[in-house]
Amino acid sequence: MTTLDLRREAKKHPLVLDGLDRIPDEERAVALDNWRDRMASEYASARVFAALVPQLMRAGVSHGQIAKVADMIGQEMNHGILCARVVMALGGDPEASFPELRDVPTHDDVAPVEAVLRNVISVGCCSETVAVALVGTEREQAGAPALREVLDRILSDEAKHARFGWRLVAELAPTLDPKAKERLGAYLVAAFEHQISFHAPFLRWPSVSDRAISIGAVDGPLNWQIFVDTIQTVTIPGLERYGLPAQRAWQAAVASVCVS
Repeated sequence: MTTLDLRREAKKHPLVLDGLDRIPDEERAVALDNWRDRMASEYASARVFAALVPQLMRAGVSHGQIAKVADMIGQEMNHGILCARVVMALGGDPEASFPELRDVPTHDDVAPVEAVLRNVISVGCCSETVAVALVGTEREQAGAPALREVLDRILSDEAKHARFGWRLVAELAPTLDPKAKERLGAYLVAAFEHQISFHAPFLRWPSVSDRAISIGAVDGPLNWQIFVDTIQTVTIPGLERYGLPAQRAWQAAVASVCVS
């Protein structure tokens, strides 16, 4: 199994978090686990944007759009390093096993524009849009100014990534014929099923104290509600605006995925 080791990068710009002496060890450990997992997840996310570049080229997307996605590769890796700095500040070692690096689907069964829309919706209109809501809430709850600065930097990039997805949907979705929109609607069921399964672990995580949340511990029930609210109030209406049957797809996904 591949190990991500960001100790060298984290040591270049050490982070100091005030008030840690007031946090019990068990609460600090919960926050530390979250930041270490996040470090690996953020760093590994770079591969998603790397895979999007050739897909965007095949779809004939403008150079400016492709260049923005190329920048996002480095931004995700930088997020991993920012998380590594927090791990070290919390007294941990910024090493972790890489999550499974699954290939980003190429969707060769459809035309390039439809294929890239599938991935852009999954990444930008779902994952990154939810990330904006989650990180924004976390930033508001952060205690130390240094931690808020880290979250500000991550949030700024996540917002760019989400906006990119929505801009591309606005540009490309109106060019689809009715059959392509019908296929994309069927794909949305699978995309939403993935989102539900990915965020379902929140349901198994307990609520934690405000003190623990202030250093990045995850409140499972709160984060699950933020995820559901974001999909229902932002993603679904946004996709419906472009003639995609997102509400129907969400209902089908909820019915098919068992979460507990």
